[in-house]
Amino acid sequence: MAELQYPWPKNSWTILTKIIRSWYSVETGGGEVTQKRIAEVAGVQQSQVSTNKAFLQGIGIVSSEGTSLTEAGKRVGIGLYNDNESMKRQGLDQVIKGTPLLKDMLDIVRGRGGLKVDDFYDEIALRVGGKTEGFVTGTAILIEILQLSGAVEIKDNTLRPSKSGAPEQSSQIDKNNNPISNQATGASLNRIPIAVSTNSVWYIEVSQKPTPEEIQKFLEMQKLMFS
Repeated sequence: MAELQYPWPKNSWTILTKIIRSWYSVETGGGEVTQKRIAEVAGVQQSQVSTNKAFLQGIGIVSSEGTSLTEAGKRVGIGLYNDNESMKRQGLDQVIKGTPLLKDMLDIVRGRGGLKVDDFYDEIALRVGGKTEGFVTGTAILIEILQLSGAVEIKDNTLRPSKSGAPEQSSQIDKNNNPISNQATGASLNRIPIAVSTNSVWYIEVSQKPTPEEIQKFLEMQKLMFS
């Protein structure tokens, strides 16, 4: 019996991000979620959605059933949809924690203090049973995910633990779900107090005339942040 190969992607991370962003848009937009519709919104071929789905499932962005995004996938998706770096990093950090292959490689980088890119490829090959079709593209994406999450940085062809790896603060709360500074960031913003307990008040800053779409996006982001 032939050994199952690791489900490497067929396309680059650029194409995958288009698919993830589109998947989030379709999933939250109402109506039936189909690969055809996801491809149409993403501006890619339907075959690109189907051939990359197994990899997205393997790294925990698409559910095991293949019909919806996971919570990590939704965080990445909403970050891409709103061009919010903090949400993207939070989502990718969750992807790493939930994917044994990525988590193991991050542990190696941190444990050794650094890992040559070539050695990273060799370590991946050992763990997935060799360099099969799609290996180079897929491994490059794994490195990109580690970088974009803020967990590692590459210098002198070596992956090293990032010195600035903490997720960026969002416009409402920091990585510890604590309110950011109450200092106003711009005269065009309104500061709104929100009572979170009998002795604690948080503040958010919003534009003076937010649109209904912006309000809905804000509410969606808060649900994901606190879920």
